[in-house]
Amino acid sequence: MEETLLELWALHFIYLKQSASALVPVTICVVIHALGIGLARSFFRRFELLGRHFRAFGRWLVVVGVVAIMLVTHWVEVLAWGWFYLLMGILPKGREAVLFSVNAYTTLGSSGITLPHEWQGVSAFEAMTAMLMFGWSTAILAVIVQKLHSGEE
Repeated sequence: MEETLLELWALHFIYLKQSASALVPVTICVVIHALGIGLARSFFRRFELLGRHFRAFGRWLVVVGVVAIMLVTHWVEVLAWGWFYLLMGILPKGREAVLFSVNAYTTLGSSGITLPHEWQGVSAFEAMTAMLMFGWSTAILAVIVQKLHSGEE
């Protein structure tokens, strides 16, 4: 029984360390995403009239611009996680860190790269953060598309 309690305590400590460490890239991603969404909103405000004036073609140009900004924002967030893996010494090579991050962020998980045992839970934090960021992007994109189409009815 003592061995089991000791193992549980060790597991608890490992996840506490991972949770605390993951707060750094999570916070960075939220800030990056807020900046990216702000940029997308500014782009939309600047070109909204173009989208309404040129009908379907203009609307799609505006949507493509907003989506491009959001994709770049997500890519910067992937790079932030990659830097985290690299700077914490979790993964030794930049290419490996970014490849792992892309797979964790998109929840694809097919990179074949595994984290050291004491860090294996961190990728779940990246995936959870990415799901929130994708949801945030989707919500903003839905509002923008709705605004673009509201003038045509």
